[in-house]
Amino acid sequence: MAQTTTTQPAAPQRRFSFQLTDLIWVLGIVLLVAGAAGIWQRLTEGLAPTSLNSYVPWGLWVGFYDYLVWLEVGSLLVFTTAVYLVGFKSLARLKPMIYFTGFVVLLMALIIVLLDLGRPTRFWHVYLYPDFGSMITWMVWLHTIYLVVLLVKLLLVINRINIAPEQRDGILRLLAYLSLPMGLALIIVSGSIFGVVAARPLWNTSSLPLMFLISSLAAGSALIALLAVLFWPNRQSDEYRRVVKRLAQMTGWLLLAGAFAAGVIGLTFLYQGSPARAEAVNLILTGPYWWSFWIVHLLLGVGIPLLILFTQASKPALVGFASLLSVVTFVAITLNIVIPVLATPELQDLALAYVDPKMSYDYVPNLMEWMFISFIFGLGAVLYGLGLRFLPVKPAE
Repeated sequence: MAQTTTTQPAAPQRRFSFQLTDLIWVLGIVLLVAGAAGIWQRLTEGLAPTSLNSYVPWGLWVGFYDYLVWLEVGSLLVFTTAVYLVGFKSLARLKPMIYFTGFVVLLMALIIVLLDLGRPTRFWHVYLYPDFGSMITWMVWLHTIYLVVLLVKLLLVINRINIAPEQRDGILRLLAYLSLPMGLALIIVSGSIFGVVAARPLWNTSSLPLMFLISSLAAGSALIALLAVLFWPNRQSDEYRRVVKRLAQMTGWLLLAGAFAAGVIGLTFLYQGSPARAEAVNLILTGPYWWSFWIVHLLLGVGIPLLILFTQASKPALVGFASLLSVVTFVAITLNIVIPVLATPELQDLALAYVDPKMSYDYVPNLMEWMFISFIFGLGAVLYGLGLRFLPVKPAE
């Protein structure tokens, strides 16, 4: 009798299916390659290849650092307040996405500020030899604690910590309440780092931390609205339209409040008649980069989004476009806060007292500085895109 052999059916092979969100990490790789030379120069030559100098020690990188902090802290403050204090329960569906986005953005900000230091390998000194009379010490410590809290919240919402659901919800609620004062403190300290610089009249004001707070809330709300439009699971539901409409209105009012606060502060500086303050404000309004304020920020970042958010709030696609405009163009605010003030001489004719490339007020970010930013955003995009693919952070049906 012939023996019959049975063959087991071959296990189905998993095939890589390209998703739309994979474009994020693909774009990240492109940005990494484009910025590789810049990060290599920073690691091998220090800050020498930058256009920074003795008069302008902070520039493009510090502006982008504050921008990322605004996005991360502002989005978490708005989200936590809306879900846990106001009762916007439908928004809780985006909890993993909000926490994951905030974690990646905060990580990018910390890498920028770390590599902006002259001696980044000595960053640990602030932990072992802290000077709590320094705002920078408070900033580093708050950033570290905030990053740990955010990481724990992220691990909890994606079920990477094995505890009972009731305990997980209780811990998440406790950490959410704890993160509110921490986030407020972090934003206020970030603004106070500029506000305590007595030699810079435009910075040296108690209103700057308040402006940082309002601007971060507006930027964070726009980021939440953008994430809701992009990643809500069922875009045909009435709940989706209600959530987007409510986020559009909230973002619109916060943008309006930020514009009003900035306008009042700017007019006050001009009215007081302080020559240094007035010169710095006029440099923002009418200087070589006037377009970054009037066109990039005021028109694209505030005017057009406000028009859309208040008149087309029921159309998610337009709300997403308006939110994207605000999120992208908010960096113009931080750059206008950092650079023009440093590019204004403290004393008349000081710019002519010494002639040297490193003793100049004419600061323009060079190619190396932009390549560095390209590398950081490429790294963030790769982490974000891979996280969207392999981590359960997208909201479920």
